[in-house]
Amino acid sequence: MTRGLTNFFTGACLLALLSQSVHHALAAPAPATTADTDASDSSVPGYISDATRWGFAGAMLSVARSSIAATSVGHLALFAGGRLQNDSYSDVVDIFNRSTNKWTTARLSVARSEVGAGSLAGRYALFAGGFDSSFRPMSVVDVYDAETGQWSTINLNTPRGAPRFLDLGETTAIVGGLSGDLQYLSRAVDYIGADLSVSNATIPSVYPQFGVAVADRDCGLGLFTSGYQNNKPGERFNDFQASNQSTLFTTDASSASFSQAPAFPYPRWGAGGAAANGLFAIGGGHLFGDGTTEPLTTVVDRVDIFSASTGQWSNNPLKLSVPRDYPMVQAVGDYIVFAGGSDTSKDFDILDTRSGAFIQGAQHRPALYTLRTNAAAVTIDDCLMIVAGGLVNQSRNATASVEMFNACRT
Repeated sequence: MTRGLTNFFTGACLLALLSQSVHHALAAPAPATTADTDASDSSVPGYISDATRWGFAGAMLSVARSSIAATSVGHLALFAGGRLQNDSYSDVVDIFNRSTNKWTTARLSVARSEVGAGSLAGRYALFAGGFDSSFRPMSVVDVYDAETGQWSTINLNTPRGAPRFLDLGETTAIVGGLSGDLQYLSRAVDYIGADLSVSNATIPSVYPQFGVAVADRDCGLGLFTSGYQNNKPGERFNDFQASNQSTLFTTDASSASFSQAPAFPYPRWGAGGAAANGLFAIGGGHLFGDGTTEPLTTVVDRVDIFSASTGQWSNNPLKLSVPRDYPMVQAVGDYIVFAGGSDTSKDFDILDTRSGAFIQGAQHRPALYTLRTNAAAVTIDDCLMIVAGGLVNQSRNATASVEMFNACRT
């Protein structure tokens, strides 16, 4: 059974259509197909498409902590920095190698939290910015070279905490973040090239924004959207509001660029997102009310869809099985998986980008073993999803627990 996405077409990455001059209507939907395909489906090499047959394994980080920066490169998943139970910051990097099934550790150049993380050119893992123990934004980028196993550092042009990452292939864009000054939210963009060169730009948005960054590396396309914005930048008192601003990042053989994208259709805080097959899914989050005639906070179950083939948001949002706030969202093969963000449900919501629908019932399995917040999630080789660390719901204690959901065929 599916919750369908009507009047919406998800095609290949047709970047020629991604311009502000695109005004054509959305194409008719493809015929509905079931998401419950057999594990032997050879059309999607590399992962098991029947989610009920995904394997599960547990592990432990070397140090319990939350607010961890996580990324993958090659066959490796790296979990760096974060906040310890005593609120001090960590420099530990836990590294899992899927090829050997072993864990090792390393150290960041500086202990910090709220670090941005991403990959570059299929070779480098990058850990950028963050806050030091005095809550000062940092410019350092720790670089791990998966080919040589060596660490080095480069620097952002603009220091900031919690910058967002867009892996565009041969270029990675490090977007926005928390600036630590009166403006508070940064418009800065640092481009890191495959030769580790750094160039910079500024997003000319009306308001600085702390948004959700989602990239489809195969498309060379990234989307920075949703989140919140400061309507009074530089003033003594900030005015933070949910943002509808959207910026599209694209690449060609020699450069990367960005342009204004269609407005995010349902502004809210705390959404998460991922992309696969040119479909960008932004789901969950919360709204603020006045606390009198409406709840002070309302967590939502809405999922908004942006298509690379049309350059437009769908007029027909999807719906999660439960409301989720700050969900962990990962692409696994052709699926986009929503996990966590709920106090009541451990189940996954799994969106099949081939049919444009969520799979239901028993196919929600696997599920989280431990409900947690402020955890890290990453996927290796497009098939092994790992959830690590965070704060255990109810107790709010930092955990070292790792949950590994294995959809890899080999």
